[in-house]
Amino acid sequence: MEEKRLIDLIDELMTKLNSTKTSHPHGRWTETPKSKSTTSKKPRRSKTAYQLKISLNGIRPPIWRRVLVPGHATFHDLHLIIQEAMGWEQAHLYEFDFGSVLIGIPDGWDSFQLEKELMDARRIPLQQWLTEEKQKFLYIYDFGDYWRHTITVEKIETLPKPLERATCLKGKRACPPEDCGGVYGYLELLESAANQDSLTDPELLERLDWMYDMKGEDFDPDAFNIEEVNKRLSYIHL
Repeated sequence: MEEKRLIDLIDELMTKLNSTKTSHPHGRWTETPKSKSTTSKKPRRSKTAYQLKISLNGIRPPIWRRVLVPGHATFHDLHLIIQEAMGWEQAHLYEFDFGSVLIGIPDGWDSFQLEKELMDARRIPLQQWLTEEKQKFLYIYDFGDYWRHTITVEKIETLPKPLERATCLKGKRACPPEDCGGVYGYLELLESAANQDSLTDPELLERLDWMYDMKGEDFDPDAFNIEEVNKRLSYIHL
């Protein structure tokens, strides 16, 4: 029954997306960079699906997303899924941290991480590393602001047919703006916004104006729109 409910939910979300689909969102979508690594044959589509919870570390109340992704998706695909599900803008480098092993795009940063083995995210399917429920690993985005996300494998399902797209099942709160100074910079912005009427520090006022320029005057840190997230995810073909 739970599997049928999950499939019905995915079908319902995809029906909504297909009825509203337009061109790719301007300024948000970029194709996977072409390289020798991406010319290798894609893994055969798998009926295995992972329910993952993506939690942004260091912020309370928590910012998180629950997504369903196919086992044949690569870790670079998962990077794109996280970007669209969370609301990031694909503006920085990333890596997945499994302890002794890092998975990412080696070009330009491998020489700085010699103490760990490096693996190319474009060549490794999720099912090669995600082997059990409750497994946890890190996704790190933007090596300056250093946004750390804990990813938990909540469920491993076998579906009647392979998933072609990722689906967001649930989530809470809005994504921080890019380049805001990481967790502490974002918390400072939220505090400034809460005390905006009595704020006198010109630097904080300037940063607050910058945040509203980036996220819009109506930015609500507690807002989350699952339909908008799934619309963005529908552009990622797996």
